[in-house]
Amino acid sequence: MKRSLASLVVMSSLAAGSAFAQDYPSKPITFLIPQAPGGGTDLSVRMVEPAVSRILKQRVVIVNKPGTSTLLQMTTAAPDGYTISVGSTGNTAALPHNPGVPYERGDYIPVIQITNVPSVLVAPANSPLKTVADVVAAARKGGPGSLKVGTTALGTSSQFAAVLIERAYNIKFTYIPHKSNGEVMTAVLGGHIDLGSADISSAGPRIAANAVRGIGVYSDQRLADSPELPTMLEQGVKGTMGFYNIVLVPKGTPEKVVSILHDAFKKALDDPEVIERARAANIPLAYLGPAASREHMDRSYDLMGGLIRELGLKK
Repeated sequence: MKRSLASLVVMSSLAAGSAFAQDYPSKPITFLIPQAPGGGTDLSVRMVEPAVSRILKQRVVIVNKPGTSTLLQMTTAAPDGYTISVGSTGNTAALPHNPGVPYERGDYIPVIQITNVPSVLVAPANSPLKTVADVVAAARKGGPGSLKVGTTALGTSSQFAAVLIERAYNIKFTYIPHKSNGEVMTAVLGGHIDLGSADISSAGPRIAANAVRGIGVYSDQRLADSPELPTMLEQGVKGTMGFYNIVLVPKGTPEKVVSILHDAFKKALDDPEVIERARAANIPLAYLGPAASREHMDRSYDLMGGLIRELGLKK
């Protein structure tokens, strides 16, 4: 009798979940962004939001809440698809290595990757440094720490990108941290640093205008909008770097809801207006489905873990 009753409860729950999913979404969806307005992740989400809202016939309400508590808020929300968030390299690949982070990697489900913004290494336009080989030669000639590399905060993908060069060629840089990618670019433009490690959305327009020189991009292949810019892989540097943006929902969210969200965002990525916004913002759209998104997050987590240990940042 107890087993029959338990089975009945499970079947009733599944039936209720199925009926709920069929009505989804029946109210606005809150999209939590763990970043202040104007950053690459915020821009990525805002590019696609109007199209997603139109496709779902419900408003997607963006709420910016910088900090690690944002993903925690999403993972502890009801798994009904009405509170979603975005995972990036920082909060799903780097931060989980810190035991003080209040969420675990299994607390969320990846729905779809919408953008993948690679890092790029740049130099002042009048610099003699034109390739990774030039950088390596100059670093070896000047000795450890002789080249100053501008990054955003230490321990972020901006620094980790340059560390990949150090690792590949057994050289050492001196890192000059800045508050933003914009400040890094300003320092490069002013010739205050030898190299700048930034994301392509910040550096791309300056490279195109020949205001700075692009040395290499940390992507699997050359970018369609910058085919003349070689990849780091071509120049002997293993590993890609940058920040991805993957839509997340709490674990336990019904598969049907995940599917509805995935299809809406996928359709939005094919929208001509979204494609034009992405081009104007120099943010590469980069679709990956749920399984491929999980694999991308796992690879990035492993890569970040190795770099964090190498730099002695593991707490």
